[in-house]
Amino acid sequence: MPATIQERKLDRLFTILDTDNNGYIEQSDFELFAAKVIDGAGAKETPEARIVRRQAASFWSTLSEALDADGDERVSRDEFASTADLEPVLDAAIKLGVSARDVTDIDHDGRISLSEWVTLDAMLGIPRTDSEEGFHALDTDGDGFVSQPEYVRGVEQFFRSEDASAPGNWAFGKF
Repeated sequence: MPATIQERKLDRLFTILDTDNNGYIEQSDFELFAAKVIDGAGAKETPEARIVRRQAASFWSTLSEALDADGDERVSRDEFASTADLEPVLDAAIKLGVSARDVTDIDHDGRISLSEWVTLDAMLGIPRTDSEEGFHALDTDGDGFVSQPEYVRGVEQFFRSEDASAPGNWAFGKF
């Protein structure tokens, strides 16, 4: 049976979050994720970097509490597949996403340019063509930037929408 859109999107996000590629998401994966985002933005010890680290730790805590069914301090791909139905996990994912978006706003103009977007995605291993397509999908007003409301709407669609054409499906690259 072919995977649903939601299953494909969550599988994609799992792959991004499993930074050491061991088949599980662990606390160290979130620490490395935060480091990649911060390094990509050149934001080493800024207030925004501290927020990204704090949100990554919070997301890990929420995710492991909600989904680590066997208590082994890691979340398997199967355990992660149930994420779409859990509000606390969704809220934590959005907060981490917004903080990553904010630190990626290198010029601090309140919006993400294509260049800033592609820089972040490159740090996360998302190919440039997928990154550009995702950027244009999330730039729903066509102004050449992804605003915070556009990003939040996109992440919510990523987790909740079964609509294959929803712009948020591209929030984390090609699914």
